[in-house]
Amino acid sequence: MKQETRDRVARVLIYLFPALVDSVVAQVGFVNAIRLAKMGASASVVAGIAAVWSLVYMFSCLFVSRMVTPANAVRMMTGACISILIICGLFTVVEGTAAIYVLCSCVGAATAFFFAPFQVFMKAVDKAGSKPITYSAGLYTFSWSMGFAIGPFLAGFLMETGSKTADGIETSGWKWVYLVSGMAVLLTVIGIRLLAHLAHSLKPARNERHKNGQPTEASSCDYSRMPDLVRLAWIGSGVGVMVFTLIRAVFPKKAVSILHLADSTQGTILFLMCMAQALTALSLCRSRLWMYRPSAVGVFGLIGLCAALLFGFSSTTLMLYCAATLFGIYSGAFFFYLVFHALSHPVKSSSYVAINEAVVGFAGIVGPMAGGLLADHLGFNIACAAGAAVILAVTLFQIMVHSKNREQDPCC
Repeated sequence: MKQETRDRVARVLIYLFPALVDSVVAQVGFVNAIRLAKMGASASVVAGIAAVWSLVYMFSCLFVSRMVTPANAVRMMTGACISILIICGLFTVVEGTAAIYVLCSCVGAATAFFFAPFQVFMKAVDKAGSKPITYSAGLYTFSWSMGFAIGPFLAGFLMETGSKTADGIETSGWKWVYLVSGMAVLLTVIGIRLLAHLAHSLKPARNERHKNGQPTEASSCDYSRMPDLVRLAWIGSGVGVMVFTLIRAVFPKKAVSILHLADSTQGTILFLMCMAQALTALSLCRSRLWMYRPSAVGVFGLIGLCAALLFGFSSTTLMLYCAATLFGIYSGAFFFYLVFHALSHPVKSSSYVAINEAVVGFAGIVGPMAGGLLADHLGFNIACAAGAAVILAVTLFQIMVHSKNREQDPCC
């Protein structure tokens, strides 16, 4: 029994890995966006950091989709973490816009070799622990969202600890961010090596059924009986990611140039958005059917639309905090929706999760580029209004498709 308890705890601990790695990814994007904004770069150049990262990430994920298997997932994750550790060191010794862009693209390639393999690994671990797909989707989204929340929040304060020039520009605090980032990925490598065996610790006799003959939680819902909606998830969640990255990439320019917000305040706004995203995903761990219901999809889409408008037209810190919280609820739902529909396929989940990440990468290119151009020529408020309009359009499309695909309850 004690061994079973240790295994259960260990299976939860694996979700620390995406939290740690995504905290690093978020810090890299946050630090460099603010550095470029303070150097006087345009909104397009600031947003280009996220676009370049996403471009490399997208193509790398498509490459990974042809390679990743449960057998090699651990090796891929380990190599990715070691690469990120080296890149964090390089960030502290190189300067200039071109160098920042090159290193951010390297981070994009390295993280592609972590996140898609991790999802394959976590499905194997949770299957060994007799956990349902909704558990995996919810806890994974919660985990990496926490990383995205903590990363900018911590980085914002670390950046204010360094020395400053006569005109108030910080010159060294951001280097502390990369020290913390390096420690995070090093801890991830150690954890992966210690817990890699969990993917192979299946105990069929106990995991298949309870003693009274009733199905376990993992077998109580047979989602293979439901329609394969992963393509709809790619469209709907892709639009969500596009607006998500638009806001994250372009907002620092408005925050610095127009609102004159402190680094810590910017970090707090992104912290609230990702914390709400994380808690929403965690609350969805026990989901059963909302992922197939048009009404639920419609409600989450409406929340996202309102949040995008608030981001565009708010000028007070309190309203920006509200916008961040609402958008986090929306993003937590669409990220869960994306992961669930990929993992629920009994055969194609390995390739689907890699394509998921490529979709995230593609949307992460379009969002910052379109947002940067709109913000430069028409203003940040128009960029957010355009994002709200796209959310409305895709939500209506999702409602229409879900309304035509009502099937029997897979949890009967």
